[in-house]
Amino acid sequence: MKKLSLSLLLAFPLFASAQTLQVRNNIIDLGQVQFMQPVTATFDVKNISNAPIEISSLYSGCNCTQVGFPVGIIPAGTDFKVSATYDSKQLGHFQRDVAIYVKNQKEPTYVTVKGIVVPKVENFVGNYPYSIGGLLTDVNIIEFDDVNRGERPVQDIHIFNPNNQFVEPVLMHLPNYLRAEISPKRLGPKQEGVIHIMLNSSKMKSLGLSQASIYLSKGMGDKVSEDKEIMVSSVLLPPEPRLDEASLYRSPRIQLSSTTVDLSNIKGTKKKAEIIITNKGKSPLEIRSMQLFTPGIEITLAKQKLNAGESTKMKITGYTQDLSRVKTRPRILMITNDPRQQKVIIEIKK
Repeated sequence: MKKLSLSLLLAFPLFASAQTLQVRNNIIDLGQVQFMQPVTATFDVKNISNAPIEISSLYSGCNCTQVGFPVGIIPAGTDFKVSATYDSKQLGHFQRDVAIYVKNQKEPTYVTVKGIVVPKVENFVGNYPYSIGGLLTDVNIIEFDDVNRGERPVQDIHIFNPNNQFVEPVLMHLPNYLRAEISPKRLGPKQEGVIHIMLNSSKMKSLGLSQASIYLSKGMGDKVSEDKEIMVSSVLLPPEPRLDEASLYRSPRIQLSSTTVDLSNIKGTKKKAEIIITNKGKSPLEIRSMQLFTPGIEITLAKQKLNAGESTKMKITGYTQDLSRVKTRPRILMITNDPRQQKVIIEIKK
């Protein structure tokens, strides 16, 4: 009876469990699509069940999308591909869901094709001076300045695939307040694309400067390394105070002897400069935080609270060797209680 039972199981291998298919990227953004030129999205799929399966059909719910899938038995653990071709006969944004049905399984697995059909594909007009993670980009740093709580600003990274094979760019190690959308998700040889970096300021924990290193790779599975790094800086401002004219007159007012420090003409491995900070207002001035955008700079401040008319010195030390290695502009950020200048930036010329 045991042999008979085993034979029966082998004879009916196509019953699939709830967790049958795994799709590597279930949404493919094709980016700009030329009007009247059909375009195909190819999905990498795997049979993750413990038994062979068979794809019975792919259903798009729209005659403007043609589909393709392997015919016959797909053994357990096997990778395969399904495709969806959009006819691009209508201008504008499109999004099509495709259902993948496994034989003898009621619930399908869904994948999505999206993009925008345009009369003419507009390529990025500019240069790609940076090589990051095997791709060329127009920037190697992203800066979100003057962000208010609740805002969701977006910055773009234009990318170019210099390779002779298709790549699927990916951004790694994004903090929870950043999100990335890559369009198209798959770049052909010598093809351009764009990465939209979106910041959700509601998820940022503290005011002032937040910095993160994210890593661009031309495919999943790559390891994090310095040559893939993109620095992202964000400055979250305090809530803007609502003061009447009398309160504004009585408020603190910061004045700096300079907002630029030139260390480039100073010789030596350690370069020093000073800035005088004065409270020109009628009430105490508070330097609530001081932050540095890059390493290589050291600052000391004798006082962080100044009464009306009082001054203090900010001493700035730059370390030549460290500054020579930084990618971004060296700067000092101060957050104050001056309602006119809650954010103060001091530029450092290295």
